[in-house]
Amino acid sequence: MANNNFDEILASLQNVQDNSKLLKILINIRKDVDWPKNRDNITKLQEKGSLKEVVSVLQTSKKGIIDVSLSILGNCCLDSRCARDVVNKFNVLPHLNQILKRYPKEDSINGRVFRILGNLCRHRDQWANVIIEKKPQILIHTVKFLKEAAMAKDDGKVSEATITMGVRALREMLNRDTLKALVKTYGTLKIVGMLLIKYGTMWEKTKKGENILVNIIKLLQEYSRYKYYPSIVEMRNTEKGDSIVYLSKILLVAPRQIVKIVMNFLKISQLKSDLPVPEIFDCFIEMLRNDAIIREFNSTCEECIQCLCYLLEHPGNRKNERCGDSIPLLITVLRDLTLQSNNKVKEIECCILIISTLNKCRYNDSLIWEQIRCNILGVINEKLKELVGGVEPLNVSHKSDRRKRKNNFKSRLIKENKRSRLIFDDNNEDFTSPSSSDEETDHFYCNNRRFDYSPASSSESELAMSWTSGLSPESSPRSQVYGISESDSDDYSPVCSEVDTSDFPLPMMEDESPTGELDECSEEIREVDDNLSGFGADSASMTHVKVKLVTKIIELLKTYAKLKPPIAQLGTPELLLRLILSMGYFEWPFTSSILEELICKILDFHDHLLPLMQSDFIPIIYDFTKMVHGTRCSKCNQFRWISSSVIKKLTKVAESGVGKGDIAHKLLRGDSATKQQLVLVIPYIVKNKPILVKLMMNCGGLEVLMKLLREESDLQEKSIKVLCVLAAKKLGIPNPKTVKSVSKMCLSERHMGDAARVVTFKLDDGSLLRADRELLSKNSDFFCRLLNGGFKESNEDVITLPNVANKSLGCLVDLIKCDIDKTAPVDIDLDLDTYLDLIALCDRFLMQDYCVYLADCVERFRLSSKTIPVIYHWSLGSRTNFLRVECIAFALVGNIADTDRFEMFRNLFNLGCNEQLVEDIRKLLVRYMTLNESDCGTKKKNGYCDKLHCSLVK
Repeated sequence: MANNNFDEILASLQNVQDNSKLLKILINIRKDVDWPKNRDNITKLQEKGSLKEVVSVLQTSKKGIIDVSLSILGNCCLDSRCARDVVNKFNVLPHLNQILKRYPKEDSINGRVFRILGNLCRHRDQWANVIIEKKPQILIHTVKFLKEAAMAKDDGKVSEATITMGVRALREMLNRDTLKALVKTYGTLKIVGMLLIKYGTMWEKTKKGENILVNIIKLLQEYSRYKYYPSIVEMRNTEKGDSIVYLSKILLVAPRQIVKIVMNFLKISQLKSDLPVPEIFDCFIEMLRNDAIIREFNSTCEECIQCLCYLLEHPGNRKNERCGDSIPLLITVLRDLTLQSNNKVKEIECCILIISTLNKCRYNDSLIWEQIRCNILGVINEKLKELVGGVEPLNVSHKSDRRKRKNNFKSRLIKENKRSRLIFDDNNEDFTSPSSSDEETDHFYCNNRRFDYSPASSSESELAMSWTSGLSPESSPRSQVYGISESDSDDYSPVCSEVDTSDFPLPMMEDESPTGELDECSEEIREVDDNLSGFGADSASMTHVKVKLVTKIIELLKTYAKLKPPIAQLGTPELLLRLILSMGYFEWPFTSSILEELICKILDFHDHLLPLMQSDFIPIIYDFTKMVHGTRCSKCNQFRWISSSVIKKLTKVAESGVGKGDIAHKLLRGDSATKQQLVLVIPYIVKNKPILVKLMMNCGGLEVLMKLLREESDLQEKSIKVLCVLAAKKLGIPNPKTVKSVSKMCLSERHMGDAARVVTFKLDDGSLLRADRELLSKNSDFFCRLLNGGFKESNEDVITLPNVANKSLGCLVDLIKCDIDKTAPVDIDLDLDTYLDLIALCDRFLMQDYCVYLADCVERFRLSSKTIPVIYHWSLGSRTNFLRVECIAFALVGNIADTDRFEMFRNLFNLGCNEQLVEDIRKLLVRYMTLNESDCGTKKKNGYCDKLHCSLVK
């Protein structure tokens, strides 16, 4: 029904009407051609030729009719086909020129004409060139009108909406062909500069005129895109004075846009005084010095950080006289961003931006050392602490990952780079940083292909400068890039003369797309914008931004690691440990080499060695080499790889001439605490045996270690751990327990028949035990002489044996009866006490073959963390010294968990023979330290002796 009514209205327009009816028809048409709501009606207006009548009525003398007709044409010119017909077929430009001549000061008419001009120039038909070439009077009038508005007092005769439409028209006329004419011939920037001074002064005092200032800023942003130095000259030489300085005074109106204008003009400026860069820096610095803004971390804080970092992109802005206290302030802001707000992702992104900006100063030594003086390394250490947690207690827990995963992290960042390039490439504008020594040189390489974590634009700060509310692809309107909403409609609602306002309502128009083609994809653009703006908050994972932050920290630390002289703070245990822990965020082996390169570069400085040795850094790193989840866990492999690289680098430094000299000097001349700290880490990092022997024996390191082992203190467990590393990894003491028991042999299963001659033994408990006389005499010299010699027992059938247990003697008799291979020990099914008593009986009865055989059985099958104290105590108590060395060796090199090993040593010390235990450990270590290959004929592949019996006498 509404469509039929509109058709009837258009049909009535074809007939000749009087002015009153014509006005009503035009008003009805105006109501039904809102853009883009009634886009179909605009198409009908064009297809039925009604545009001709609308243009023709512009010749009337009735101002109200002209107003409505201009309003209709303003909406219709948003459609590119209608705009083409209006200019080419109906020759609207002369009509507009005549109207401006007839009504040179009429606010509503001028505003609507300016709007039509702006909408025409938004299309690809280059109507701006046509207007300037064929009807320059229109442009001249526009400039003159705006000049008068700039010079006049604010008496309300010219509305803000009209001035806004005039400024917009001058902006839309700009292209590469019209630039010089607009700037030099018609002086547009001088007039705009005068408006900037007028409304900038007004805004400073009353905060009014902000809408005009926003449109002026948009115009200047478009003009600044072109490298044309007269643009700066024109703005500095207006009739009201230098207008560029007012950019710093109205900075808070649109900070990002103004900074972008300044950065664009910096590319072509010739004098330091051309731009108010120091004043803009001072404004941002004053804002960020407000602690409340940092604590709240609102949009203002984020915006100031991004703008300040973007200004520092230009090398010329990094001089103290221009940037002021920007560098110390950024470090303070970085420190105060605690990553505890509700918008943690945004905070991390700001940290990434600040760290990246600090790294841009790497070719300016004075700024780099200023960063060091401002405790940037302490701030970075705290940031890493917030990311990976503390190092005490050590927290490296992770889930076992046994799957083969593709490295998708690189592809995600590459996609982000493409998206960043799409976001900020504004109509093919070149946003790269000025070519200078500041050009990026440090890049990451993977698979021989360049891969840089920074976005595809000049830097992260340029990415930050793009509005989250205005991210759009290249096809979107220019004005949408920086998030200032465009308004191509009559949002000023001027009242038409001679018309009752109730009969002629001019509604506020919605924001309109400039062309039909763009409007079709506007929903898609908004959808992309929403996705991009949510990328940092909802869509992106927290891990992703943390990875970027760690990566930027590594890049900055690489810069500091190149400084001469080296910085002591780089070698602090906390910083290095947190860097290693941060590897958990990376896919392995991708980017792991970057971190490994940085840490090894830091450790090259030998002054870091002793402080690290006097901390818990080296033992913690050594623990990283353990595979918690097995060899198939990628994270375990990752930590093992980096920790092995760190240990290798420390070994190289420690074994160098300077390193071993410093360690030896501290062992000989240092205080007791220093000596204790050093001996607890020397076995971890010194691999060369001659150097190790000199440090431990000649410089007294071993005695200090033995003293720590003997004393009950917090360092006792650490001494146990380092002794185990020294024995197993450095000296190569073999593990006496080489096999695991699979099955046990039961003596009763291999019982032989009854003997011909039997002897009976009477034991202390009165029990009797029968045995084969000849078998005992054959296997034991003791029984041979006792039963067959000149003793009285040789003629007795019942012989008394004191201090012998029935069970042990019975097992010995059964063992003799068994046909066993004494060269192949087996696990006999006996309890440990019987086993040990059996060995003692064999030694007492001079049965050396059985004694060695049973000792080998215990050594191979019965040594464990629970049995070692029992066996060692028995060896000392029986004074046989059997298995004494084996117990010490197993306690040091056995495959035992740390908790079980500590419990085992506590039980050993509880035996009451501490001095003997410590001395046995010392002798074993000394023997292997002084052992040469020529001392033993039995060697393992690694050159170490495989038999404890070859090295020590029991």
